[in-house]
Amino acid sequence: MGVARPGAGVAVVLGLVLVAGCGGDGGSGGGPGGGSGGGKGTAGASGGDVAGPVGESPVPEAYDKAAGWSQPLEWMAGSTSPAMPVTVAPRADTVAYLLGASGGYTVEARDARSGDLRWSSRPWTPPPPVEEPSAEGGPVVPSVATVVQDGREYVVVWAYGMEGKDELHDGKEVVRLAVFPADGSGEGAAPARQVSVPVDASSGVQVRDGGDGALVTWEPVGSDVYGASVDLTTGKSTRFGYEDLEMPQCGPVSCIDGKVVGAGGDGPVVSMASGGFGVPGSWFNEDFAPAGVWKDPYGDEINGRVTAASPAHVAAVWRVGEAGFDADYAWSLHDARTGELRAQLDCDAEDVAEQGSAWEPASGETPELSTSPNGRYAAAGPAAFDLKTGKGVCLAGDGDRKEMHLLSVTDDGKGYGYVAEESEGPQTAVEVDLATGTPEALPPDTDVPFRPLRGTALFVPLIGGGDTPAVQVLHHR
Repeated sequence: MGVARPGAGVAVVLGLVLVAGCGGDGGSGGGPGGGSGGGKGTAGASGGDVAGPVGESPVPEAYDKAAGWSQPLEWMAGSTSPAMPVTVAPRADTVAYLLGASGGYTVEARDARSGDLRWSSRPWTPPPPVEEPSAEGGPVVPSVATVVQDGREYVVVWAYGMEGKDELHDGKEVVRLAVFPADGSGEGAAPARQVSVPVDASSGVQVRDGGDGALVTWEPVGSDVYGASVDLTTGKSTRFGYEDLEMPQCGPVSCIDGKVVGAGGDGPVVSMASGGFGVPGSWFNEDFAPAGVWKDPYGDEINGRVTAASPAHVAAVWRVGEAGFDADYAWSLHDARTGELRAQLDCDAEDVAEQGSAWEPASGETPELSTSPNGRYAAAGPAAFDLKTGKGVCLAGDGDRKEMHLLSVTDDGKGYGYVAEESEGPQTAVEVDLATGTPEALPPDTDVPFRPLRGTALFVPLIGGGDTPAVQVLHHR
């Protein structure tokens, strides 16, 4: 994502799960009441005009820098938060983001193509921050996610904090959700529903689309509860405890350290750190393994690790050879509800295979699988899948060519991302033709699209000397 272009490294770049609303570790962010800024192009709670495209960095040739709109997020100037409070609703073709307001934050949702205001919210107040959060650096900057339930899109504003604490009460840590229909209209809208989900988090607090409602997950401390799914129409939450993560399909082997990466269908989609994934009692990854991958004849070890997930799919990496230095790797894409194998490719990206994720291996968060608007293409780090052909493209290093990680894929089969270098210097942006697998280095400091939409794409450039992020939507040529 463009936010991290000035040298935060690919690990941070891919941790900026901006569109999914998966907030990361917090930062000062300016705090509530910082306002949305003044001057031309600033859209406050009342829905002012937005500016034209901002920033001096180049963009890929497929996008027109002269056609589009932008909204500076001035309340986040100087923030160290690795997640930006912006999301897209593809069906409504809108972009929604948070602005600072007196006593809290407001949401604005704008037409992706024109920038016209679709709707705005009244000020929303997040829970007070946790003074000594059990989640290390727990998120204090609110974020937003797009969640689909019963075929309808919702914009969910969320924040992690403390409720009910006073001189007589200890209070409790919660994730507070405010739910707005993505296809709403008018100004000063109240949330259709607010829900508080109790958490006991060590790290990895995450809110995203779970396939049929919101999915709230965390790494627990002092409890056996790992997450909850939230029905956005009733407010009812269903908590996932340790027993819900047990995989009876593992047989004699002990699958350990499970976490929920999706929900819906017959139950939670569970990923095991020890290897193995699926829906307990419904489907198991070994029943849908790519051809030629290794299987332990004694049943003591489960092959296959989740690397990224979306409401519809799970991406995974498998060892082709036995354990050891000479092992090769294959990647696969599965239907999240049935486990059906949708695409596969050979791809020797060992760092991803061994860590489970090259993005945030210790954060407890599951990276979002990037998908094209039409659903044909998907990308997870160095692997890009074509669901029409069942094949894909590998961008792992080969001893000469450097490894590359993709952030987005478009309907016309273009992938955008960065060279996966370990240095802290600026990253090289790349464009990849998914039909040929041929990558091309883009000019220095190029901003790449994070989420393509219908005829447009969302960018998040840094402006104001690299201090302030901006929401920017550019038209496809």
